[in-house]
Amino acid sequence: MPGYKSKPRPKVFVKDKQSVNDAARVSNFKLSFQYLDTSQKYGSSFKDWQKSGLLSQAMETLYGYCCSPLMSQVDGDKFTIYGSFPPKDKTLFKYPKHVPEDANWARIHVNGPAVVVGHIVGDTFYVVFLDKTHKFRLTRKITGK
Repeated sequence: MPGYKSKPRPKVFVKDKQSVNDAARVSNFKLSFQYLDTSQKYGSSFKDWQKSGLLSQAMETLYGYCCSPLMSQVDGDKFTIYGSFPPKDKTLFKYPKHVPEDANWARIHVNGPAVVVGHIVGDTFYVVFLDKTHKFRLTRKITGK
């Protein structure tokens, strides 16, 4: 139609949903696979965990952690912070060359002996090993000591 101009609609901002910048979301548990190491004997790959049925369980477990700040969920049972890398007589893993030396090591139990091992910085858990046989931190049950 000649001469017809639509009137601009006024921009109204109604916050009916949370923002990605809300303080509660910014501090929640986050994951990074930047340091993932699948090259070690007792470490696994995503494909290996998928074949074992562990990958979906791991994703569900990690999904549950992502809804709250990391430190509020450390319980010493399912989610444990070790601090330093285990001594050689307490692990079957080698310190990965690509992981910073001051890493604060931790693990999250997935199912049975299967654990996700990594290190934490702030509210980010950096996954380093998918350890389906719990060989990262050898327990008395495994070593008999």
